[in-house]
Amino acid sequence: MVTPEIQAEVDQIMVGFRRECLRVLEETARLRGRLPEPPEGWREYFTRRIYTALLKYKENLEAVVEAHLASDERI
Repeated sequence: MVTPEIQAEVDQIMVGFRRECLRVLEETARLRGRLPEPPEGWREYFTRRIYTALLKYKENLEAVVEAHLASDERI
């Protein structure tokens, strides 16, 4: 069973990742208007930025899962 606390932690992680994705996308127009295109292209640049954020939030989610599993073992 997923406790309300675990659910809240997962929700918080997902909100953070969503916020990060939107921040990167909003940055697109600003950077494209001021800077030359990076060698890998804008699409690859912003995809890499979002993927990097995903990895950070993945680690946070793994910690929540680990804590959830540890609490199940104690029961």
